[in-house]
Amino acid sequence: MTKDCRQASGKRRAPALIAWGAALAGLLLVSGCSGTGLPPVFGAVFGLEGAEDAPYRVGRLPEVAVEPGDRVIGQAANAAGQCIYVRGNSNLRFRSSCPDGYRL
Repeated sequence: MTKDCRQASGKRRAPALIAWGAALAGLLLVSGCSGTGLPPVFGAVFGLEGAEDAPYRVGRLPEVAVEPGDRVIGQAANAAGQCIYVRGNSNLRFRSSCPDGYRL
């Protein structure tokens, strides 16, 4: 390689090294935080002790029933006899029994 090629490749690496250095400094700054009131994700991802915790709750989600205006999208891939529905005016999707005579 000539001297010009080595200088050109060094100039291209400099912005990348600066970006990596800034990202590393940001991670070190965040990992050094120990203040209270941080979202739960900081405790889960970075292991910060001062972060809020979201306790696990035992229970079940309520069963969603098919209502007028809901439409069938298709059959559920992992549950025989179940279909995927979309709620009328929203993008809520849920699984319930297929309507009588439904065939894909």
